[in-house]
Amino acid sequence: MIVVPFTDVLVPANLRRIGDCLRADGVIAYPTDTLYGLGGNFLSYAAHAAVDRLKGREGAPYSAAVGDWAMLESLVRGIPAGLRERLQGLLPGKFTFLFAPGPAVDPALLKGSGKIGVRMPGLKPLLELIGRLGAPLISTSANRSLRPPLQDPALIAREFPGLDILIDGGTLPSSQGSTVVDLTADPPIIVRKGDDEPKAGAFLAAGRG
Repeated sequence: MIVVPFTDVLVPANLRRIGDCLRADGVIAYPTDTLYGLGGNFLSYAAHAAVDRLKGREGAPYSAAVGDWAMLESLVRGIPAGLRERLQGLLPGKFTFLFAPGPAVDPALLKGSGKIGVRMPGLKPLLELIGRLGAPLISTSANRSLRPPLQDPALIAREFPGLDILIDGGTLPSSQGSTVVDLTADPPIIVRKGDDEPKAGAFLAAGRG
């Protein structure tokens, strides 16, 4: 396992190392604005399978972490202009939005869910990293299935010795994770309460006004 300090994540040698890892379907752990995530190339079947093995999880889809709006829009069927403007008030931020997937996303990656969850974390160096890598990351909390998320990189390294790269952002504060909002429902609904849930409620209320 290679450990890369989060402060050095954009150093060219580290960018190459992380990019090579993801192109080889490796798995990384990385800090976000809520929880540590486990991830790989979201568009790689092998990376999804590798994360499944580490977490001991099967059948449930993972969200995608994107670096910018262009990457988000490449994964989804479409965002009406009015909705896009409202979403820009929350993203980047502590939210996962469920969209109808676009044609570029193989349904097999979504494990039959028919929806794609998308995260744009409010952590600028992470967004820049994802942008430079040129592909969305798998986004799922760093824990084994049905166990609490781990926020200490030392514990993550101990729990997941099979990780290829650990991006060490230090111990993160307690978090409920991202608030999940289903935009495919009419009207949209909150399906999981997490950090900044009141902002999501205000977002939904604005859509009904």
